[in-house]
This record gives sequence, C-alpha cells and structure tokens, in this order.
Amino acid sequence: MTYQYEPCHFGLSLKRGNPRAAYSSEEAKEQAPSSLVYYLQYPGGYGGPSGQPPQGQYGYPPPNYAQPQGSPPVPPRPTSFQPVQNQGSYYSPGGSANTYFDPNSPPPPPGAYGQGYAPPPPSNYPQPEYSNNRASYPQQPPNGGYGGYPPNPQGPGGYGAPPPPRHPSQPQPYGNYGGPPPNGPYGAPPPGPYDNQYPPQHQQPFPGRFQPAFGVPSPGFEEPPQCDPLRYGQQADELRRAMKGFGTDEDALIRVLAQLQTPFAIYSVQLAFSQRHGRELLTDLRKETSGHFREALLSVARGPLMEEVHALHDAIHRPGTTESVLNDVLLCRSPPDLDAIKKAYKRTFSRDLETDVRGDLSLKTENMFVFALGNRRADDSAPVDISQAEKDAYNIQMAMEGVGTTGLGGVFGGTHQGAVYSTILSRNDAQIGAIAHSYERLYNRRLDVMIEKKFSGHMQQALLYAVRGGTDKALRDAVLLEDAMKGLGTRDSVLIHRIVKCRWNKAHFENVKRAYRETYRQTLEDRVRGETSGDYRKFLTALVIS
Repeated sequence: MTYQYEPCHFGLSLKRGNPRAAYSSEEAKEQAPSSLVYYLQYPGGYGGPSGQPPQGQYGYPPPNYAQPQGSPPVPPRPTSFQPVQNQGSYYSPGGSANTYFDPNSPPPPPGAYGQGYAPPPPSNYPQPEYSNNRASYPQQPPNGGYGGYPPNPQGPGGYGAPPPPRHPSQPQPYGNYGGPPPNGPYGAPPPGPYDNQYPPQHQQPFPGRFQPAFGVPSPGFEEPPQCDPLRYGQQADELRRAMKGFGTDEDALIRVLAQLQTPFAIYSVQLAFSQRHGRELLTDLRKETSGHFREALLSVARGPLMEEVHALHDAIHRPGTTESVLNDVLLCRSPPDLDAIKKAYKRTFSRDLETDVRGDLSLKTENMFVFALGNRRADDSAPVDISQAEKDAYNIQMAMEGVGTTGLGGVFGGTHQGAVYSTILSRNDAQIGAIAHSYERLYNRRLDVMIEKKFSGHMQQALLYAVRGGTDKALRDAVLLEDAMKGLGTRDSVLIHRIVKCRWNKAHFENVKRAYRETYRQTLEDRVRGETSGDYRKFLTALVIS
C-alpha cells in the first residue's frame, strides 16, 4: 500500500488515492509503516529531538531521514534558508508552537518586516523619531533569542536598549541617556534644534494657574520688565489727553487703566507715555488725582513689583505697622520673586528690607519674618513629597504639644514655635497642602484649627496665611478681601492692595470671586460697591468686573 503523508497541526495526514483520513499521533503509529514512526514522534510533522529546531525549511524531513519505498520524491531542500526563531508567544509561520530556537544555530539575517520575523508586538506608545541620517547609526542588531522581542523596525537599539554610539559629527542627544539636560536646569528645554533629538514633551499647566519654571520669576517681576511701547501708543495718548489742560477726565482714566490687565501692558504704557510725551505717568497721576482714587490708580499703574515694594514701605513706615500687608507681600513668595522685591526695595528707597523689618517687629515674630526673608522656601516647581509631608506633620504636632501659656511644656521646650514656622515657611504651596492633608489624616483634626488654638497675634495670622494658601488659595484670598471690608470702616489701603494683587492673575481672580460668592452669598462687585463711593467706587468695581 502506498501512503502519501504530510504534516498537519495534530499529527500526520495519511492519503490513499483521493480519499483523505486524518489520524491522531497514536493512531498513526499503529497503522502507518514503521519507517514513519520516527517523525511521528514530534509535533509539527518534522523536527528533531525535543528542544531542537527543524533542520530545514518547513515541510521537509531531516537530512538523514530514509525515504520509504514507493513514496513520492521530495523536492530538494533550499541551501540558503535559515530557520526562523520563535519570538516569545508568537507562532513561527508555517511551523509549530513547540518548535524552539537552538542557541547554537546561527542568528537570522537582518531584514525587513515580513521576511522571516514574527510580527512586532502591538504598542500604544509612539516610537522615537531618529535622525534621517541613517548612515551614522550601526546596522540593526541580530535577534535577541528565545523570549525576546523582534528587532525594532523604527530605529536601532531595540526595546529598552541604550542609544547607539554617537558619531562625532552628530550633536549630543537629549538627556545624555538618563541624565539631566546639558547646560540647563531641570524642566528647561534641550538646547539647540530638535532635528536630531527626541521630540520634547509639552505638558499643559494646570488650568487657570501660572506655573513658573525653576528659578523663573512671575510675570511682572522680571528685571528689566518685558514691554513693547509701540503696541500701546494709543493708550498712552488717551491717558495724556485725560490729564492735559484744565481739569481731569476721571472716566477716561478709569476706562484705560481698567483695561490694562497684564504687567506687560502696564509697563508698555509707562514706557510709551514717557517716550511720546516726555513725561512720567506716575508723576502725572499723582498730581492730577487725590484720595483713595489716586491710591488705586497708582497701585495699578506701578505694576506688580513696584506695588509690592511701595505697600511694604507704607506698612513699615506709617504710624502703626500693618502686619497683614507684611503677610501678603513677604510670605509664600517664590525665591525669584522675593529676590526681586528685596532688590527693588533697596533701589527705590536706598534701605535694606531686612533691616527695616527687624526695626519694626520684635521677638519671635521678628525671627519668623527674618527666616522668611532668608529665602529658604522651596521653588514652586518642586514636586510634592508625601513621605516628607508625613514627617513634617508629625514634627509640627510634636512642636505644638509644647505650645501653651508658659511656653515651656512639651518635648520642644521653648523652641517649639520656631520649629512650626520654619517647617511651614520652607515649603511651597503644594507641599503645604500635602502637610495639612497628612496632619488631618494622622490626627483627625485640621492643621489650621490647631494653629488657631495654639498661637495668637501676628504669628497666628502669618501661619494661617501660609497654611490656607496651600489648602485653598482662592478661598483664603476671598476671606482676606472680606476682612478688609467688614466691621466699622473699611481698610481701603489693604482692600486696594489685595484686589490689585489678585487681578494680575486673571484666572485666579475668577476663582476668588467664585469662592467669595459661594461663601458670603453675594458677589464681590456688590460688596465693594457698598463700601466705596465716587470715582474710587467706579474704578474699584471696574477692576473687579474686568
């Protein structure tokens, strides 16, 4: 009897004439000739002992196998064919999943996808773009063996491998493979063009919140300030016409200055006014207006940096120190902003800011503000450290255990207050928020409530300002605005400073107005209108609306 046989996925397919019958491996051993038992022992039809790959192309018997008599001749085996390696869980084309790679066999030749390699694993991550100069990269490496990924068709190096050796003519790749960007701080873009580098990852900032990079001052605190006087010549001319001649057009002043909502616009109008008319805008405003209306106009026209400097000077040198202004200006400042304030104060008044603060405060409150002026606060771009937040919460609790009327109890003795404010004032807003959250989780009570119980006076207000700025900055500023208006009489200088300060960050100001409306059940605009009058009311409500 003549058998025709060929491998199939479950054993051997035996053919006798046209009918075809498929048997399992055990049935085939009983009915097939004894000469066929050799290759029936292995799945896939042909193959060597366990763990060995096929000796030839798929569909061909081993080279030393004796062909049974009467069987059809086998075509000659190709001499240049190399066995295909099994790539992990992928099946080899035309073969069996149980065919393994022989580590002693030669590696497969490099080639394009579809020429002997299994398909690459699916991936949702974009492949890095390499330079178009492919000649500068080494050839594609051989396959990584059993269990590895196929060669990367997108570029050299393979999955998880370090970048290839750099040609001397090529620029240094971004990051130096795992290191920080060369010649720049963390978070800065890589130097040079992006042609031969990985594409930069652009991260969107948190909506409605300015996030400066490491060591970069906030808008309006740069030295020199950024401006473009050519774009704001029309506004400068309108301001000059409003103050020229007999009388002053207050409505024109309100309309123009209320529309200047950014530090860039304010500094541009200042320079354009000086260049086009040979006069100083601040000097003319001071001469042509008076009262709280003049104070509000100057607060806007100075810009954010000089407004903070003048507010500090007035709070220190006026009769009776306005401690809340010191909190607003000096606490929770990023290191670049605080440096700019100290330099501008020295340049404007020829006085040292720390010396003036020391002369106006006393005892532990003086030490707290000197600590704040030492610029030990973490930068706003520093990431949140949860483990450090838990340690800080524990240290603050241990320090406040010693706070009392005598000031001598607890494990910290007489140094407990310094331990509290040095911990809080050296962290940025995000880290302070993490500390407050960790404190409430560990001790089942809020940190700001404990500060109200354990501290008093100016130090209490300063610590609450810092802590609430980390938990809900918009709500804190809304409460501070109400504090300036509540009670008998309005503290107009404080109210002006706080409205103008919030206004430089439009998105934050919108959050403040929303928090005020939800907390006090009325709009900030209506509240300000009820506490002011005249042109002063018109301008302040215009600042709130715009």
